[in-house]
Amino acid sequence: MSFQLHNSYTFWISRLASVMQEKFNKELNTLDVTWPQWMVMNVLTHELAETPAHIADQIGVDRSAVTRLVDRLEKKGLVVREHDGLDRRSVKIHITAPGKLMVKHLDEAAERHQKKFLDELLNTEHRALKGNLQKLLRAGGVETALLWKHV
Repeated sequence: MSFQLHNSYTFWISRLASVMQEKFNKELNTLDVTWPQWMVMNVLTHELAETPAHIADQIGVDRSAVTRLVDRLEKKGLVVREHDGLDRRSVKIHITAPGKLMVKHLDEAAERHQKKFLDELLNTEHRALKGNLQKLLRAGGVETALLWKHV
């Protein structure tokens, strides 16, 4: 007997992530922002990254994707690039005042969105889910302990 798709945790975790992102994207679309753009603005606002390489590491995408995301956000006036005067290849990304204001609203929306899903769990189930996700991510080489502080 072969391994069936619907017995795959990878399938179900991916399906859950897609459902959650799709529902959140509907709210983000009203503000002309996508899920990946929100992630970039969020890590900038919370000072978790300032270079394209650091942003890529923080949100789990490649650097070329970050470049495209920053291009779009810059056109919207939500972020700016600052080139090093001595080394033009060195770039820092900063969120603008309008970007910070938008992130405030987007973060509130993200919190409401997440709460809708987590409200399906008891507090003990919620804590167990977080702990189990962290263990599974660690098995895949992703350490979350320093980043995932509280939910």
